Amino acid sequence: MFSTVKSSVTDNWQHRITSSSLLIMTTVLLILLLACCAGSLSAQSRIYISVKAGSSAVLPCDWRNKTQSPGEKPHIEWRTPSETVFERQGGDQYEGEGYEHRVDVPEDKLLGGDCSLVLKDVRLNDSGPYESYLLERRRRRSLHSKRVFIQAVELSVEGNAEVIHSPLLIIMFILLPSIFFGG
Repeated sequence: MFSTVKSSVTDNWQHRITSSSLLIMTTVLLILLLACCAGSLSAQSRIYISVKAGSSAVLPCDWRNKTQSPGEKPHIEWRTPSETVFERQGGDQYEGEGYEHRVDVPEDKLLGGDCSLVLKDVRLNDSGPYESYLLERRRRRSLHSKRVFIQAVELSVEGNAEVIHSPLLIIMFILLPSIFFGG
């Protein structure tokens, strides 16, 4: 009789372990599945742009599917993780440090919904992530704007290979073959 009770207790204990293990594994699997789906959704919303240093880049953006109060001029902001690159609301604009005279979101295009950032004379240090936001003024008791995410863009800047025009190098390329090959 004791062996039957012991066997019953052991079976019950193993059943509990199996049930809790199954619950944990199911939970972990669900979390991993959600993380993968969320990662793929955010990856789909990021646009990758590659340009050569010294050229111009257009970082695409369209605010038409975002909320905006009727009759209000859109207030757009472009940012990197560390700073504001450009802001425009109507005729007022702000150009971030290091971006002066190189960035613009043309006002006429912005009014039509195109908030693409035009970046001129692209530099190697311009590489990195950029995000655009629509800033909506909150109506009640708040001095701050609500920031509505629009677009993420990853900018890659390729350096120009510089040709070295050193007289010493030219002489070496002329003389070395004749020294080694006796020509």
